[in-house]
Parts: sequence; structure tokens; C-alpha cells
Amino acid sequence: MNTSYIYIVGQPDPNSGVVDIIHKAGYQAGILIDMNIKKRNLDTYDRIVEVDYNQLSNELPRLDSLELNVAGLLCTYENYIVAKAKLGEHFNVPAPSMESARLATDKSLMRQAFLDTDRTISPDFTTVDTLEQAVAFARNHQYPLIIKPTNLVKSLLVLKCDDEQQLIERFNYANATIGQLYEKYKIYDRAPQLIIEEFIIGEQFSIAAFVDSNGTPHFCDGIVSLKNAQDIHVDDNYLYSRTLPATLPEALVKEMFEVADKGVRALKMTSVPAHIELMSGPSGTKIVEIGARIGGYRPRMYSYSYGLNLVTQEVNLALGQQPNLNGSFSTYSAVYELFPEIEGAFESVTGDLNPELLTYYRITAKEGDRIGPAKNGFKATAIIIVTHENKEQFDEICRQVETARIKVVA
Repeated sequence: MNTSYIYIVGQPDPNSGVVDIIHKAGYQAGILIDMNIKKRNLDTYDRIVEVDYNQLSNELPRLDSLELNVAGLLCTYENYIVAKAKLGEHFNVPAPSMESARLATDKSLMRQAFLDTDRTISPDFTTVDTLEQAVAFARNHQYPLIIKPTNLVKSLLVLKCDDEQQLIERFNYANATIGQLYEKYKIYDRAPQLIIEEFIIGEQFSIAAFVDSNGTPHFCDGIVSLKNAQDIHVDDNYLYSRTLPATLPEALVKEMFEVADKGVRALKMTSVPAHIELMSGPSGTKIVEIGARIGGYRPRMYSYSYGLNLVTQEVNLALGQQPNLNGSFSTYSAVYELFPEIEGAFESVTGDLNPELLTYYRITAKEGDRIGPAKNGFKATAIIIVTHENKEQFDEICRQVETARIKVVA
């Protein structure tokens, strides 16, 4: 095996199978582990190096002294994308530029880049530091409006506001909560910041892509259909379900890929995966956001549905190679994330569920644990994956899953 290493930046993803994939590519598997997080799932790595990502520039001379033999870098979690760019530049291996990494991990910079490229592909927005600024924006736009943090993921603190009273309440809540969430989720080198933006009406979708060293995006077949909490009449803004593939008119598919291409190029992405979230509605196709990573459940979904290993494609990019996206559709897949509508102590998951029909079913809370909505900063209480080759049977299992609810004791 080659004595050079492909390193994971920041934090491992235990479900990705990345170590085996790196070994199959002929390289050693290392991890530049964040010294400020709990050390888990590290047994299979060939080399483990602790790094203080809060002081990364100061760490670079020490890392040089360790003779890391860096051949490539991978990154699963958004809060380490900028660190990956800095390390890529330092070790002269394929990675996005620092400018691109910041554009792709800051919703304010991202929105402005989209608007500078094509004003039709993004909603209007502004950053807000005070309630007065938020109210001033609202008085020049129509409700509903969305408040969101610029650097958090998983719908944390994404708040829909239907009127001025709700805007006041939710801005004050977000402003009081954002600092502790940045600290909890290790958002380094970024000050807590909120934006307010127009609410996009329509159906939500996502596209998976891999951007080569020349900045050319290579798109996976299949568009993922997304449902958020609003779609199931819940006052929250998390992604409730992801279904692959979506059935769409050919003209709409073409439009979505064109908008996705514009977005990737607006962010000047290179040598990086991209997951592009889009909204299609009366005002056309607009970009919700683009992440410079594969995205949490995409590897499993594309593996089930198209036989594509997305992590292998990221390894290809890390080595300066082209992605190989030759897959063929075989199986329908869906991922559900369940949240309670109110905060409380977890009691149970109710509904017409048959676990034997599910490909994956995980409850993340124990009885009595404090859980709550995504808008209050909580993560999903239950995760369910459904797969089936037959569309009718797949749809029937999904209908059963959609009866599930999280029961709490307030």
C-alpha cells in the first residue's frame, strides 16, 4: 500500500465506509481529528493526529514537522470546509479555494454571490444584527419571511415568520440562542450572524454533484424530492423526507440542472462535492443553498437507488481525478427525520410502523431525554430509511411511515 495518506478533516463519519474506500484506492487512511470533540469511531484509521481547529494557522508549523505525507483531504461536516481549504492550500493538494470555502459555508456571502450571478436564482435577503433591521426589511417585503443563521446546518434556528409579531418573537429567540449553538457545533472563526430573506413558495428538491479541479460540475442522475415541516403542516422548517428519484417533467429537470450549474459556478467551487437544494414554484427555480459536501443521507440513497458510491467520487476529487458517475437506477429510496412539535421528555414513537419493512430505523433519544423542534435547536428524534424496487410497495411503506409521530411529556 502507498505510504501517502488521505486524511479526513475534523470529524469522522462512521457510516461512510471511508477507510475501506481509501484503502481500496491504495492509500493509508488518516484523520486530522478536532481535539475539542469526543474521540469516537477511530479504531480503523492508520494515523490519528489531533488538531486545534480554533487555532489552525498556528497549528500548521507543527503539522509540517509531523511529515504527514498528505495525498488528499476529505471533509464530511460543513464546519470544517474552510479548514479543509486552508489545509489544501498549505499542503498543495486538491481543495476549494479559501474564497470558495467561505462562500459555500456562509449563507449571507452565498446569497450575495447568487444574486451577483443571476438575480432570478435566489431570493432577496439582508443580514440583521438588530430587531429594527429585521423589521425594516420586512416592511419592504411580503410575509412570510425566513430568519436563519449564516453558518449552521440541519435547519437549526431556521424560523418562518408569518407576521410582524411573529418576526419580533422569533428574531429575539434566535438572537438569544445563536451564540450557544455556534459554540455547541464548533463553528470556528465565524461570528454568530442572522439573515432575513424572502420565503420561497414551491416544491423543494436537491441535486448531487462533484466539481472537478477546473470548476466543472458533474451531476448525478436523479433529483431528490424533499418535503419540509411546512409541507406536513408543522410549524418548523426541518427536512421531513427525502425521496429518490423525483418524477418530474423533462423541461423542469433541464431548468433545475441549469440553475444548479449557475449556483456552483457562482460559488467558484473546485475539487469538492456539492449538494444543491432548490425550490421550484411560481417564480421559477431558485437555490435554497449549496453545501460543499456530499450531504448527510445522499451516500446511502444513491447507493440504494443507482449503485453509486459517492464517497469514492470524493476520493477521486481529492486525488485530482475525475468522478465516475456511471450508475443505473434500480431501487426507490426515502429518508425520514422525525421531530416532536413541542419540547418535552421523549416517551415513544407512535404510528402504523412495521420495523421489519424498514431498511433502517433509529431512535436517537432514550426515554426521558429532552427533545424538541428543529427551530429550537434540536436534532431529529428518529431516522427512518425505506427502500424497495417496486414503486407501489415502496409508496405503501412510505404511507405507513408518514403515520409516525414523536410523543413527548411536556
